[in-house]
Amino acid sequence: MLPEIFIAVVFPIALLIAISLFFFLYPETLEEIGFGKREVGLLIVGSASTMFFDLPLFFYRDYFLALNIGGALIPIVLAFYFIKTNSFSFVKVAGATFLVAFATYMVTMVTPSGVVSYFPFYFLPPILSFLIALLLYFRHPKACAFSYTISTLGVIIGGDFSHLPELFAEPFMGSMGGAGIYDMVYLAGLISFFLSFIIVNKRRFSREEREEWKIKKEAYYAGRLAGVGGDYKSIVKALTGKNVDEIRFYRLLTELNKPIRKKYAAPWKRIVAFLIDTFIILPSSLAFLLIYNAEEYVLLSLFLFFQIVYFIGLEWYFGATVGKAIMDIEVRNVAGEKADFITVFTRNIIRILEFFMLFYMISLLLMVITPKMQRLGDLIADSIVMEVKA
Repeated sequence: MLPEIFIAVVFPIALLIAISLFFFLYPETLEEIGFGKREVGLLIVGSASTMFFDLPLFFYRDYFLALNIGGALIPIVLAFYFIKTNSFSFVKVAGATFLVAFATYMVTMVTPSGVVSYFPFYFLPPILSFLIALLLYFRHPKACAFSYTISTLGVIIGGDFSHLPELFAEPFMGSMGGAGIYDMVYLAGLISFFLSFIIVNKRRFSREEREEWKIKKEAYYAGRLAGVGGDYKSIVKALTGKNVDEIRFYRLLTELNKPIRKKYAAPWKRIVAFLIDTFIILPSSLAFLLIYNAEEYVLLSLFLFFQIVYFIGLEWYFGATVGKAIMDIEVRNVAGEKADFITVFTRNIIRILEFFMLFYMISLLLMVITPKMQRLGDLIADSIVMEVKA
């Protein structure tokens, strides 16, 4: 009984702590495979804060199938992001995912409470993923991203999708990845990533090298927004009037952004834009409330679905929602360029957490005091909201 409690409760938290430590100790190695601050924040903060929320995939009468945001949607999005970032071969991913999916199917079964697997059999998929990644990439850091990808996709396919015919043999209401950060989909990816990272070649910068690296990045971002070119030292001099060694490291970000602060969207504009967007989304949710007699669980899932699709879809494709377009503001990455999907996805997933943090009050405070006027979602996603001409 005690080992099962340890594995079910303590083990997932220990894995998250270990991966957080990996990021603080070896950020250069992780960023090499596309696992930077944004991805770590999405995996840990995003998943932990959304593990109780589901997005509907199918609902009809007594049948309802959803996808848990923290336990399944976020790991799946990260898996496809790793495929793109690391240019993994389709053949390798498909073949390895099939093997993991088959292994997962063999160690899972359908019970009245849903699809389950028992100790120690649920360790088979992540260990198999680790071994396949080791075989294909040996000690290259890409092995971490590859093992995470095939483990996550293999478990969701073999453990959930393959059992759908059995689940729908009678009325069913549930979600894939429904146990959140304690779900097999989520944990399999973490375990395989953890095992892979232990054996890959890692590089670590000294404190001085890491500070210089951060200064270069921030100077580049500020220079892009201000239209100032040159090396990082000349950009710092042009924007602050001081040499790099004259500014304390913790003050550098503030000093660099002072001259360009007016380029960031004012908090009041962002509030008005959000209210406009809310008034657009709300009627759609209320319409379902009136015409579809469903349980509160289903209606909450539908509301989240509308909100996520609306914000992520419009900000990714157009750079702005209707509210932001009316207020002449736009979502960009920290360099002032068009934000990619993972950036937009991350900032809007964290929005759910921000709603429960005193109804955005903490994020409103962050927008006022941070150098780039960023709310919590922006800080994690490395995104900014900028003023644009009409």
